[in-house]
Amino acid sequence: MEFEMPQYNFNEKPPSSSKLPLIILVARLITIVCIVVSIIVLRSNKVTLDNGAKLEYDYYNSYRYMFAVMVAGIIYNTLYIPFAVYYLIAKKHLIKHKSFHNFQFYGDKITFGIIATAAGASLGATVDLQKVVYTENNSKIDDFLGLMYIPNAFLVAAFVSSGISSVLSSLSLHKSE
Repeated sequence: MEFEMPQYNFNEKPPSSSKLPLIILVARLITIVCIVVSIIVLRSNKVTLDNGAKLEYDYYNSYRYMFAVMVAGIIYNTLYIPFAVYYLIAKKHLIKHKSFHNFQFYGDKITFGIIATAAGASLGATVDLQKVVYTENNSKIDDFLGLMYIPNAFLVAAFVSSGISSVLSSLSLHKSE
C-alpha cells in the first residue's frame, strides 16, 4: 500500500474571510462614538459659582483645544465611513488610486497624533487644576474638574481606536503598491 501526500495547489486562492474590512469600519465607528460621548459630557459640564460666574470647558484653553480636535476627529472619520462600508461589502477599495491611500494614511496619522495631544493636554489640565487650592467654591470646582475625567477617558478610548485605524491604513497603503 502506497501512501501519497496531499498536494497543495499554490495557484488556488484561499476563500476571502478577512476580518480586516469589518475591523476598519468598527474602529472608525468606535472613534466617532467615543468622541461624541466625550463632547456631550464636556459641553454639559457647567458649574455656577457663588459670585454668579459660570465655569465651563471654554474657560480653559486645553479644553477648547480638546473640543476643536474632537470636532475635527468626527468630521474626518465620518468622511471615511462610506469607504469603509463599501470595503466591507465589496471586499475591495472603492478608490484604488495611490494618492487616495496616501491621503488616508497621512490623514490617519495626523488625526491619531492630534487626538493624542488633546487627550494629554486635557488630562494634564485637569490634574493640574485639581492641585490648585481655591479660596471659594471648592466643592463646585472639584465637581467640575472631577467630571472632566469622563471626557478624557472617552478621548483616550478614541485615541486607541484611532490608532487601530492608523495601523490598518498603513496596511492598506502597503497593499496598494
